[in-house]
Amino acid sequence: MSIPGQQRGEGRHGRNNKADARNVTRRDKSRSEHKRNGSISSDKKAGRLATQQDVSRPEMAVLHAAGSRSTRKSRRKGKSKLTAKGAKLYKQGYNRGYDEGVRQGQSSFGLVFEGVSIIIPTYNQREYVLQCVSSIEKHTPAPFEIIVVDNASKDGTAEAMLRKGGMVRVAALDQNRGFAGGVNHGLMMARGRHIIVLNNDTLVTPGWLDNMMTCLASDPQIGVVGPVTNYIGGDQQIQVPYREVEDMWSFASTHNRPDAEKHRMTDRLVGFCWLFSRELFSRVGYLDEGYAVGNFEDDDWIIRVKLAGYQLAVAGDAFIHHFGSVSMKALGEQDFAVVNKDNEQFYSQKWGDPHALVAETTRLAKRQTSGTLSGQQEDRDTNAIDPRQRISTQGSQDPALQFRRSSEFYPEGSFLSDAKGDVYTLTGGRRRKLNIPVPRGISPVQVAKPDLLAIPAGEALISAGDVQGWPMESHQVHTTAVQGSPSGWAEGSIVAAVDAPEIRYQISGGKRRRFVSVYAAERWGVLSGHIVNVSADQLNSMEEGWPIIAPPQLLNPNL
Repeated sequence: MSIPGQQRGEGRHGRNNKADARNVTRRDKSRSEHKRNGSISSDKKAGRLATQQDVSRPEMAVLHAAGSRSTRKSRRKGKSKLTAKGAKLYKQGYNRGYDEGVRQGQSSFGLVFEGVSIIIPTYNQREYVLQCVSSIEKHTPAPFEIIVVDNASKDGTAEAMLRKGGMVRVAALDQNRGFAGGVNHGLMMARGRHIIVLNNDTLVTPGWLDNMMTCLASDPQIGVVGPVTNYIGGDQQIQVPYREVEDMWSFASTHNRPDAEKHRMTDRLVGFCWLFSRELFSRVGYLDEGYAVGNFEDDDWIIRVKLAGYQLAVAGDAFIHHFGSVSMKALGEQDFAVVNKDNEQFYSQKWGDPHALVAETTRLAKRQTSGTLSGQQEDRDTNAIDPRQRISTQGSQDPALQFRRSSEFYPEGSFLSDAKGDVYTLTGGRRRKLNIPVPRGISPVQVAKPDLLAIPAGEALISAGDVQGWPMESHQVHTTAVQGSPSGWAEGSIVAAVDAPEIRYQISGGKRRRFVSVYAAERWGVLSGHIVNVSADQLNSMEEGWPIIAPPQLLNPNL
């Protein structure tokens, strides 16, 4: 029978024997390490000897290991605290930066920089627009910004533009809004004192912008300037000696030597490249998005520029290369023909005879300014302007140089709304906000916010009794007043001659104002039930006022 003490002793001896065996193994390892690594420091040797003599080494080893884990855990805990503190500081810094950005954005809203905003709408033409942007960066003096509006391209255009960075700003639309919609979005983003609308399939050349700016500044009547090119309609196309783009650059550098003798007035500017001021944009407004894809929206906008009293000019010493209708050709011949025909019909429906309209408005402007009704003056006004007429570098002293706003061609008493739903009525050339619910029967016409803000503000309407209906029904107009003196006709009446019911007028300020088309009248909500039939003699006895045009269709709710 074994004695418990002996069992415990044997146990201790057993553990010691095992420890000795481990120590022998360590010594063997130490020798092999010494052979491999050379001499070992005395401190390390002393430490190892102390370990070999300590029978409780395993416990110490365990404690040391535990201590090591505890230290790592402590370090992790400290690092976790630092990480949490860093995250808190980062969040505080982010919030301060965000708030400061908002503050600066709010304070700079509406401010412009003394440079040029170059707007390039594009759709599935990545390589062309990349070349175009590169040519701008190389051949355009600062300051400028490039705004690429991508109409939901599928070829990676937006991504490629975002990678360029620098002076390029990118608007990636979620759907194809066509040329007009793309340009409008860019106009909304533009911050420059001057604006350029540029096709994506163009290459600008040395001196292009300087020469166009010189032309624009040469006469205060000039509102829009265009360059010359190798491929376009109208008198902006010139003969070029090159066949390959590589040979174009040497030609352009020679052609673009500044020469004011090459600046000339014109009657039409194609929308592949326009230069104009922010002031003109504030008066004329956005392009009409009723034109699908492209074509005729540029002619539409130019008509409105001319109605506002501006003239057009070609900078003959500014040449840029135009590959030519790349996006439209991508539609295919059949689809292109359909789009072009539909847009042409819409243009005709909206304007009727736009050239006669511009001529009549020009005569009316001069008549109102000079106060003369002489036939001789009218005969001089009807003379056609030579599109090659030289531009006077002395500027215009014409007393009729009174630029107008689009709102001056809107009907008196009509109701306008912006995208947010705020409603205004036009009264005496002022916008009066309705601070009451819109009365039943009134359907406001949506216009862009800049158009509304350009109209002088009047006193707000706070009572339903102050709101007059629009358009007035024919039974609301007193027949006796219509049959009597023209000056007794009710303000805002819609009338038409018996023998020409499609030509409608509004009686406003004792003048007859003609709707330029049936479409224009219907755009303002005028229907057959609103029209009072009168004789042609009654109409002609009244003085003529500004014509009434249709406001542009705007499909982008952000405008």
